[in-house]
Amino acid sequence: MVKTVISNKPKIVIDASFWINVVYLDIESYLLKYFDIYFVQKVESEILNESEHKIYNTRDMDVYSKLKDIRLIKIREPKNIPKKLLDNLQYDSGELYCIALGIEDNMIVATDDKGPISFCKINNIPFMTSIDYILYLYNTKELTKKRCLILFNMLNKNISKKFIEIGKKYFK
Repeated sequence: MVKTVISNKPKIVIDASFWINVVYLDIESYLLKYFDIYFVQKVESEILNESEHKIYNTRDMDVYSKLKDIRLIKIREPKNIPKKLLDNLQYDSGELYCIALGIEDNMIVATDDKGPISFCKINNIPFMTSIDYILYLYNTKELTKKRCLILFNMLNKNISKKFIEIGKKYFK
């Protein structure tokens, strides 16, 4: 008999930009502790760079594959894409499917892309950036203030400076 485990952790659907950043910062393991992790197929393809031109695997690819193999990452597709999403986000993008799934299954949308963040804000869709995630880890006592500031600086070339400044202001 197979035992089903029901989790009380919040569900999070992760976009490629967020995943790449948290793996780069080496803080992805905390996602497993605090969230049930979901991806859509489009984002999986983006992360795994499933093309004939791939030369090597990056760390984010390897970590993703390992977690999926041991079933800590779940793949789910939205049943429909709301028209307002199609009108506002790039057609057939990972962000489009992530937000659609987030709306459909009441999940937090994890992304570091400006357009999807703006759409989520305007439409009251729960979202989290990697900066928000770092602050979350600070508030759960997983990270120190010093470590958070180091991580913010590591993201300087990967995320909008506006978001980084918001994170830094938290500590002022």
